[in-house]
Amino acid sequence: MKNLILLSVIVGLSHCIYDEELAVDMVYASALSYCPSHKVMSRGCKAATVATENIDLIPFFSKSNNNSLTPIYMTLMKRESQKQIIVGFSGTKGGDELLDEVTHIFPKEYDIHKDRGMKVFGFFYDHYKEDFRNDFLKQISDTMNKDEYENYDVIFTGHSLGGALAMHAAADAILSGLLKNNYVYVYTFGQPRVGNAEFIDEFLSNVNGFYRVIHNNDIVPHLPPCIPDFNEGCIRHGFLIPVFPYHAATEVLYEQGFGSYKVCSTFEGEDKTCSLSKSGNSIPDHLTYFGVKVGKFHTYEPQEI
Repeated sequence: MKNLILLSVIVGLSHCIYDEELAVDMVYASALSYCPSHKVMSRGCKAATVATENIDLIPFFSKSNNNSLTPIYMTLMKRESQKQIIVGFSGTKGGDELLDEVTHIFPKEYDIHKDRGMKVFGFFYDHYKEDFRNDFLKQISDTMNKDEYENYDVIFTGHSLGGALAMHAAADAILSGLLKNNYVYVYTFGQPRVGNAEFIDEFLSNVNGFYRVIHNNDIVPHLPPCIPDFNEGCIRHGFLIPVFPYHAATEVLYEQGFGSYKVCSTFEGEDKTCSLSKSGNSIPDHLTYFGVKVGKFHTYEPQEI
C-alpha cells in the first residue's frame, strides 16, 4: 500500500484521456469522504488523512445527511498545487447498505432541470436533492466566485452510491450555471446506473471528462439491471418501460489490478466487451479499489497501510 501511495504523483489533467494516477488519487479522496464531518475537518481520520497528505488535499467543507443508520457525507477539498477543487461523496460501507441501495430504486422525472424526457432513479436522486443540494450549490458558488479559484478544475468523485451522487452534483452545478463545463471532470468507482439514456446524454454533453472505473466482477455497476440488447449490449430507448437504465461512457475495467486496465467504448456506456461480459456478482470486488477498502480505509491506523 505504501508503494501505491508513492505512485500517486500528480500530473496535469489530460482532456479526454484516462489518467490512472489521478484515478488513484480520487480513490483516496473518496476514502476521505467516508470520514464523519466532524473528524474530516479536524484531520482526525487516521489512515485516510495520512494517504491524502501525499496529494496535499485540504478539506474545507463537509456535510452529513444526518441519518444515523446510513450516514452519507459530502466533502469539499482543494489541492492548490494542481489548481483543483475536489467534491467527494461517500457511499456503501457494507453488504446491508448495499442491499438497501439496490432494492429501493424507482424512476423519477429529473425535475430540477426538466428537459427532453430525462429520468433518474429516485434513491440516488432523492439523496442528492434532499440531503445535499442546497448546501452543495451554495458552497460551490461561494468557492468558485473567489478570484483565487477562477481557473481551478473541479473534480467530482465517489464510490458506489457516492459515484451516483457525484454525477448528480456535477450535472446540477453545470446546468445551474455555477461551473463552466470545460473545467469539470468526474471519476467514479463502482457506481450503479443512475438514469436513462436521455439523462446520460445530457450529462456527458456538459462535462469535460468522465471515467467510470470498475473492479472486475463488482456487482453494483450491474444494478439496476439494463434491458439486454445482444447486438449493442443494452437497449437505450423504449416505450413499455418508464426508464431504461443506461450507463455513461467511458468505462474503465480493471480485471487484474493496478496498471492493468481496459478503456472501453468512448461513445457507448454499455460496451458488451467490458463489464457487461463479466458475471458481476462480487461484493468484495465492490468494496476494494486499487487495493484500498474504500469505505473502511479512514478507520485504519497509519501503520496498517
